Amino acid sequence: MSLHKLSRTLQPHLLTLQNELVDEWKNPREGRLAEPVIYEVDPGGNEPIHLYVVWKKWQDVNPTDRSDVILDAFESVRGKKQVVRVALANGLTPDEASSLGLEQLEEKRDEPAGRRKRPPRSTRSR
Repeated sequence: MSLHKLSRTLQPHLLTLQNELVDEWKNPREGRLAEPVIYEVDPGGNEPIHLYVVWKKWQDVNPTDRSDVILDAFESVRGKKQVVRVALANGLTPDEASSLGLEQLEEKRDEPAGRRKRPPRSTRSR
């Protein structure tokens, strides 16, 4: 087997999404209609961080690109020392979040990014 190192460069429309996400992380908007909705689940210490971003703009973005955008945005805001702690970066449309049983995320929309410390029951590892 041979090893192939691949580099990645985000496409312009993904860079736009990344910039919007960075802006939201730095300056969270309040209210139930504000998107994207960011859930940063950080138990502290060296425990893994889980990131959930619910956003209608994910509609035409594949799951791998969603995760890349989230991770790059998180690194821009929190730095390399924190991004290595991320175990899950999940981008979902509101409908996807609902269909996966993540309604509890949507019910907590008024909480600013970074305030949730534990994931809702339906998203904990099974």
